[in-house]
Amino acid sequence: MRTGSFLIWRRKVHLFPQLLPAAVQFEKDFLEDLTLKAAFAFLTDTETHNLVRKLSWDIHLKYRTGIDICRLPPHISLKQPFDIANLTSLEDYMAELAASISPFEIYLTGLELIEVTIDGLETGILWLNVQESELFRNLHNRLHQELTVRFKNVSAPFDGPDYHFHMTVSIGDQPIEIYRKIYTEFSEQLNSLQYTVRELGMFVYDDRDDVNAGYIIYKIMLLGK
Repeated sequence: MRTGSFLIWRRKVHLFPQLLPAAVQFEKDFLEDLTLKAAFAFLTDTETHNLVRKLSWDIHLKYRTGIDICRLPPHISLKQPFDIANLTSLEDYMAELAASISPFEIYLTGLELIEVTIDGLETGILWLNVQESELFRNLHNRLHQELTVRFKNVSAPFDGPDYHFHMTVSIGDQPIEIYRKIYTEFSEQLNSLQYTVRELGMFVYDDRDDVNAGYIIYKIMLLGK
């Protein structure tokens, strides 16, 4: 059931109060059918946030690479977006997960250019590489295993041993030749960052068919609490 139909029903109830019982059932059915996408990620401290977002902004001002990714704060995804039908249950799991992880050090080792094709355009992704650690790898594997037990099919792109931890700076909107030029110009910036991660974020996406259609940071929780 689409969102447009749901909003039409809301307007009808406003005009015709006698439709309220049917509307309540309609809304219940709508919410039960709704499947969102969600993802978990570690957030940064204030200083790292400001440095990374300044880099994204400087690159965009000069090369018009777009700033859609900046709607979310700088982050390191533990798992790419997955389908979820019950957000309340996922919040309960998030509380358990955050409480079980103590704050720890993260090392960003420098800018990398990944060549990709997006909507037929040969373009690039610029990200800050995250130094691999046993803790990160175990958390990625644990997250997938525990979510699968609780919520069944939570598969997402790049699950498994090849998952690469990173912090995205810029993505798409310009051909790869421009991205190669950007990388040459900016690759020496932020080539060694370290901070203590203290927050876990949950992102939610309102269109299951296109994770770039609309998303927010829905919830933030402190680690070890």
